[in-house]
Amino acid sequence: MTSRVLQENTDFILTENSNVVINDNFISTDGFVTGSPVITTSSIGQQHSLTCTAITTSPVVVSTSNISQQHSLSCNIIVSGNAVVNNAVLNQAHSLQVVSFTTGQPVVSNSTMIEDEAINVPSFTTGTPVVQTTAITQQHNLLLYSIVTPSPDVGEADDPTKQEIEELEEMFGGWGRRAYEVPDGKLVQAEREVQMTYGDVISIDKKAKSLIKFGKSGDLTANNTLETVWTVGGNETYVTSNTIANISSSSASDTEQVTIESHTVAGTGVNSVFTFVTQNVTLNGQTPVTLPTPVARVSRVYNNGSSELVGRVVVYENTSVTNGIPNDATKIHIDIPTGFQQSFKSATTFSSSDYFVLTGIYGSVSKKQSASVDFYLEEKMAGKVFRQLGSFTASSDGGPFDIKFDPAIIIKKNSDIRFRADTSSNNSVVFAIFKGYLASVI
Repeated sequence: MTSRVLQENTDFILTENSNVVINDNFISTDGFVTGSPVITTSSIGQQHSLTCTAITTSPVVVSTSNISQQHSLSCNIIVSGNAVVNNAVLNQAHSLQVVSFTTGQPVVSNSTMIEDEAINVPSFTTGTPVVQTTAITQQHNLLLYSIVTPSPDVGEADDPTKQEIEELEEMFGGWGRRAYEVPDGKLVQAEREVQMTYGDVISIDKKAKSLIKFGKSGDLTANNTLETVWTVGGNETYVTSNTIANISSSSASDTEQVTIESHTVAGTGVNSVFTFVTQNVTLNGQTPVTLPTPVARVSRVYNNGSSELVGRVVVYENTSVTNGIPNDATKIHIDIPTGFQQSFKSATTFSSSDYFVLTGIYGSVSKKQSASVDFYLEEKMAGKVFRQLGSFTASSDGGPFDIKFDPAIIIKKNSDIRFRADTSSNNSVVFAIFKGYLASVI
């Protein structure tokens, strides 16, 4: 086989007999045989992803369609024969049998029966009435057995009981003395004044309970700022429903039982009714404990256990706490300060069945600060605002005030009472006490 180089730009044609013809050369090849062609398997895949987003069509139009129906009914000369109604027999058979039944107790409603009777009596004349003579006999037997006594001679000045009664009658205008009254002129006057002024009959004897309420302030703020004499500081936010429901301590080791003197409230505004409640609660350290009875007022808290409290104990509304102390101080309604076993709150509440006869007050400035302080005794009736019943002053230089009231100050039932103070120096601390007797409405 002769080989030649294929020139550039040379056209060639392959024929079926494997002859190669070149334009200017001829190459002759004998027949040749190729192997079977192999076509490798190929995978052909197609993937179509069609996504339609936000397709909006034009309004659909339904063409008006006319639907018509036409009926033509014609009756021409219809003649029927005679109507014949056959005889019919109707039979009804009812069988009613009553076998052993019992009815309930019959109820007869109240009925109003009105009967009018008119009796006319014509004028008539009676004869002269005759009263027969009646014999009335009285018989008295008085017997004396060997009684010998000289004529008694009682001097008025020698009888202290008689003199006391005369003094009371002169003081109170002859008002009859009740057997259960206390033998104290100003207290008797308070009982009678309540009856005359408010219409309630009260008794100090029957209540048989006195009250001494003492308080200590937090660090007071000067510049004409009135604050309650209690260790929480500032002024208590008085609630109108029983939302005071939790107690806890700042110390995880406090698990003692404490006693809470408090009041629940029913009704609203001037119709509020306070009821005295005493309850015992066992502390769980810094974890809030729910009170057995939620209340609207708390007057006193004290340790009723056998071990001393370590932390500060607070009673408050349901709110968030950190280490046992509410984050919102306005939710606190009383506390036992760290290091003490009793609250110091110169404020309290009286129930709907108790008046308070206030007989004395005391106020002083703590030795820790030099200051002059004005004190205000205030009362709040249900549904109303606090008003001042008296103002007093004490100072570190001039000393305390100590006043006994005669006549006594009457605190009405369903009322709150508190002492507030206004200091001349920042961070001064004061003490205030009020005392008296409770009187039950009878």
